[in-house]
Amino acid sequence: MTRTSIYDRISERRLADEALSREAAEHAAAQQALERVEALPPVPKPLLDAPCSFNFGGFHFGFPEGFQCNAIEATVQVGGEPVVVSIQRRDVPEEATLAEAFAEAVKALQPLHGEVQVIRHYETLLAGNAALALDFHFRAGLEERHGRLIGAIVPCADHNERQWLSVGCVIDSEKPALKTWLLDFDSMLEGLTAP
Repeated sequence: MTRTSIYDRISERRLADEALSREAAEHAAAQQALERVEALPPVPKPLLDAPCSFNFGGFHFGFPEGFQCNAIEATVQVGGEPVVVSIQRRDVPEEATLAEAFAEAVKALQPLHGEVQVIRHYETLLAGNAALALDFHFRAGLEERHGRLIGAIVPCADHNERQWLSVGCVIDSEKPALKTWLLDFDSMLEGLTAP
């Protein structure tokens, strides 16, 4: 049995280390390229002057031409548990900032829910537009509730104005059927598109 020389073994080890290092560098470069593609800014979607409608249990409710929905609140059942979802839009002054419009929306939560405890305030996107979001807790009688509010200033497609668009939900986060609801809610909003 012949053994390779120590120099051959050192050389083999060096070549293996170089190959491993080269492979790691290629993987890192591929990962960086993927992250750059994923980081491309989304295309903001405008609000359209389209007729308002919704589907309820297979029935299509369409409002007549010229009717504009400014607010919708719906109670949906998820695993037999109620979830309140609300959508609102309103005009905002041209000089209004996202932070100002969001602060106004948060202030409007007080009369609806009483004392609101902020859990998390963060930046996100809504229909491709820069948005702010708030997770909060409040009491409904003796029961704790969890709410999420996401709002953005969105351009209007047919004229040179902007509108505030907010989407929110309120759940009883202690219910087992609603443990993953906020993830489902976020996925629903990621798929938000104009017709």
